[in-house]
Amino acid sequence: MDEGAAGVWRISALNEAGGWKDRTTVEDMDLAVKNELPSTFKAYRYQQHRWSCGPANLFKKMAGEIAANKKVSMWKKFYLIYSFFFVRKIIAHIVTFIFYCVIMPATVLIPEVQVPIWGAVYIPSTVTLLNAVGTPR
Repeated sequence: MDEGAAGVWRISALNEAGGWKDRTTVEDMDLAVKNELPSTFKAYRYQQHRWSCGPANLFKKMAGEIAANKKVSMWKKFYLIYSFFFVRKIIAHIVTFIFYCVIMPATVLIPEVQVPIWGAVYIPSTVTLLNAVGTPR
């Protein structure tokens, strides 16, 4: 079992954020996520699998609700789907995975593959900054 975070929310804050529904295994993504490193590797793998599948499940369950909402403009719907689900939950993870799990290990295992120092600094920094731009806090 993986360890998670707990939160205390005012009912008015939950209602203002659109209410709380237990629609996925990552229901806390609707409001906030704080994490801890699990105590075992098995728990860590389970946590990472849940977190990587959770956004896709949330999107699948929420896309229709987002599109049908009459209170939200078309621009805001597009921004939510593009920025939160596509860029932050798909593209950022793919770029990070390819860079850290394919390219960087290749520089150690294959001498012909080289990443300049600026690339090792600017690529992760850019991904982090672009991710932070979509997070107002």
